[in-house]
Amino acid sequence: MASIFNSSTLTVVIQENVKLNNNTYGSRTEINLGKINEVSQRVVSVPTTQTTILSMSSAVGAGTYLSGSVQYVRLTNLDNTNWVRLTFASKNQFDVRLDAKKSYIFTNDAYSGSAAGGTFDSFASFTNLKAVANSSAVDVEVFVAST
Repeated sequence: MASIFNSSTLTVVIQENVKLNNNTYGSRTEINLGKINEVSQRVVSVPTTQTTILSMSSAVGAGTYLSGSVQYVRLTNLDNTNWVRLTFASKNQFDVRLDAKKSYIFTNDAYSGSAAGGTFDSFASFTNLKAVANSSAVDVEVFVAST
């Protein structure tokens, strides 16, 4: 069966503006990611116990994306006060604190994690992105664009 979808370009704009002592600072960066043919956007209620919110694999499934095809992911903490710990896990793990009303963006599934004092070896694809809220459930928006 032929697909009825045509791939498209995702445009992402990042803009900073601040005025301090009558001086304006900031910049605007625009990136265009071509050949996007899959988009997923959802809000996940993250509990105070660790849960998987996104997975990478060689086969698609519920909440699972093809390793190597993900081009853009944005995670936004929609809570007003509570933060979320994001854990990128496979053989090793990499943790990020996502504060209230903040976003975290990544553009591929390559990561590196090591034991304390370990040296860099190589990048690997993470298999699971897990999340846990610090004190009460937190809504996190997950936006994924892939080829």
